[in-house]
Amino acid sequence: MSKQITVVIPLVLGVTFISYLVYSSLNLSPITCEVTVEFQGRIQTRQASGVTEEEATMTGINNACTLITNGRDESMACTAAEPVSVECLES
Repeated sequence: MSKQITVVIPLVLGVTFISYLVYSSLNLSPITCEVTVEFQGRIQTRQASGVTEEEATMTGINNACTLITNGRDESMACTAAEPVSVECLES
């Protein structure tokens, strides 16, 4: 392989990857939800964004449960519980 090809291919792949990262981080999550979760007397509120209200709500639940649980079993029980409140806004 020529020296030019060994330089050009990684450069093109790098530019493509960076372009994808920039594109994916631009306001592609039009819905933001504030989710409050209570588990074993501990309460946590988190904001999350998503393409759908369901996706944003689940992300908020997962984020809140991560902060108030210890271990996998508690985390699974927490995420299965109904959130105390969910407020969503479209961006």
